[in-house]
Amino acid sequence: MQDKSMYHLSPISGVCSTEHGYVASAGYDNKVIIWKTANHEPIAVGNHDHLANQVTFSANGKLLASSSSDYTVRIWSVPAMQLLAVLAHDDDVEGISFNATNDLIATASRDRTVRVFTIDGHLVRQFKGHQNDVLTVEWINATELVSCGDDSTLRYWSLDTGTNTKTIQLGGMETDTLCITKEGKIVSGNDDGELVYFDQNGEEINRVNAHQSGVKRLVIHDQKIISLSYDRTFKIWSIQTNKLNFEVEGKIPNIVWPRSCAFINDHQVAFVTFGDRYAVYDLSTQQWDIERIQHTHGINAVYANTLGYYTVGDSGIIKFNDQRISQVPSLCNFILESHNQLLCGGQDGAIYDGHTTNVVYQHHSPLNCCQLFTLDDQEYAVVGTYTGELIFLRYLPDTGYQFFTTTQVHNNAIKDIAVLHNTLFSVCADHTVKLHAFDHSLTPKCLAKGEHDKIVNGCTVIQDKFVSVSRDLTLRIWQERCLTLTTPHKNSIKCVTSDNNDWIASGDYRGTVALYNINTQEWRTKKISQRGISALTFDEKKQRFLAASYDGHVYPIHVETCEVYIHD
Repeated sequence: MQDKSMYHLSPISGVCSTEHGYVASAGYDNKVIIWKTANHEPIAVGNHDHLANQVTFSANGKLLASSSSDYTVRIWSVPAMQLLAVLAHDDDVEGISFNATNDLIATASRDRTVRVFTIDGHLVRQFKGHQNDVLTVEWINATELVSCGDDSTLRYWSLDTGTNTKTIQLGGMETDTLCITKEGKIVSGNDDGELVYFDQNGEEINRVNAHQSGVKRLVIHDQKIISLSYDRTFKIWSIQTNKLNFEVEGKIPNIVWPRSCAFINDHQVAFVTFGDRYAVYDLSTQQWDIERIQHTHGINAVYANTLGYYTVGDSGIIKFNDQRISQVPSLCNFILESHNQLLCGGQDGAIYDGHTTNVVYQHHSPLNCCQLFTLDDQEYAVVGTYTGELIFLRYLPDTGYQFFTTTQVHNNAIKDIAVLHNTLFSVCADHTVKLHAFDHSLTPKCLAKGEHDKIVNGCTVIQDKFVSVSRDLTLRIWQERCLTLTTPHKNSIKCVTSDNNDWIASGDYRGTVALYNINTQEWRTKKISQRGISALTFDEKKQRFLAASYDGHVYPIHVETCEVYIHD
């Protein structure tokens, strides 16, 4: 019987491998695990204080670095996983890269900086210049680095002088990932699904329309590059002098998260998953090794009705009052009930009826959120997508919910939506919020636009006002003028809801729920989980909030049980 403490309990975000026989993984359960490549078994576990995002081995295979949303990078010995050093940033850390001589490490953070540390934790350089989150950094050579992120630039940095030596503008397209060839050329992947190939001088020499959705990761191995996309494919490209040649395409199964991968050897690739261990794809046989992967049980969405509540999460398992009723074949981010249909969807782009598990509509990118509304006595559902479209479904008594239309309203992921009468409020990963009006044609017309300082994760309605929450730790109430409130949250706010009367409830990635009374301006807080709060809803019948957590539980919250919070 396997020791579950040695396996992941939440989706795996990062993976890397070394020729010395080890694979390492980073998970949203805060764990960093080293595995024996030969038998795919875990041998050592380390922990962060928050989500672990990425991992990388040093060139000699003796060190492992992990980045985290606890604002640190941690350096571990291999294979014992002894903690050797902790490196600090001021926000989530994403990309990490050892230099070729194993004595320095570069780090990229959502605090908009790139830093270089010695492996024992001393800061050597801090590079400032990015205007938004920095997601990837790589060494071009011993003294030069390049980084990319959400400000649509590639930036070159000199270790010797500490300066930004060159900036390449990428045409407004967010770029999550890049890799460096042996010759010092750069290949980047952007949110429009393109691969862009630059020479040693930073001049573009080739551009490829590679994917139907954003490119999330590029990994180089000898003269080949693998690209991962949320269109649920991976592609392998051979690196030529002046172009990238397409070689192989593979379909990514639903258990696999197209966020990170690593070449184990010339014919095997490790992929991160939504399960308890990584997956392996064999390029020679074109077969996946996924049979041993066990589901994780984090909840991503909760919906209350008069009899109880539904939940769904990473595994696609749908429960009612904690009892399993069905399973759809994808991680799901939302669940809503209407006319005996249970609309749910997420990573694979399908909108499912959770009761029958039938597909109602198939989109080309992941789905993030859904709301029900009525217009001129006609009932609809609207779904927000990773690629910025709204999908409208129309309810017909004979057929149930059916696809009606889709329209582009953002250039980035729609994180949440709220509907009031004939107006729709949408919030986006690019920090923006938009207010739209629409009529029976369901063609939204943008009436107003606003902005947070960071990614906007959630929105709701209270007293005919729209409300949004963000990684910037503020709650904003949108009316004639925007009211910006500093919340009690210390970590990124994930979700928000209201009782549509007095109280707004927000939940963060560290397990705290904050309640705000819109009439008295009173704050209350309650810590309910060591893991994050993924979703909130209001239970009308029992007059309570329900908070779903990544720990797999739903917690009832009564306002009177929460502590009054007084700002410092």
